Amino acid sequence: MTTPNGKTLPANFEIGIAELDAQHKRLHALLERLRVAVGKHYGYATNAILDELAIETRIHFAVEESLMRMLSFPDVETHVIEHQSLTQQLERFRKRAQDFEVADELAAFTLQWLNEHVDRFDREFVEHFLRAGVSATAAPRQN
Repeated sequence: MTTPNGKTLPANFEIGIAELDAQHKRLHALLERLRVAVGKHYGYATNAILDELAIETRIHFAVEESLMRMLSFPDVETHVIEHQSLTQQLERFRKRAQDFEVADELAAFTLQWLNEHVDRFDREFVEHFLRAGVSATAAPRQN
């Protein structure tokens, strides 16, 4: 899968459900933009990207949690707690983002948590979703 900037999405971000993979792709693209903005010390851009990242993250987590509840995924509460923890950590970093040392740490943290979250948590529900009838190829239309 290729990101909007032409880079290939790491294979570990793909879980095999097109809609969630598309969301992971958007999150990864934001993380790439964040890394560049932080590296160039673009404070305003960094804050704008962090705001966008926070919105996209909330949307992604809401979609996952809704699907889990609708499809009676047995470990939904553990996943929700993980989402809450990640959201709280992201908010703490956002409040300190003007400090570029913190911003460097934030860029590394966000990429690591996305990577770990997809590998440790998202892969747990893929088989459950597919058995419940979720189409692996269902994805939003591209404008």
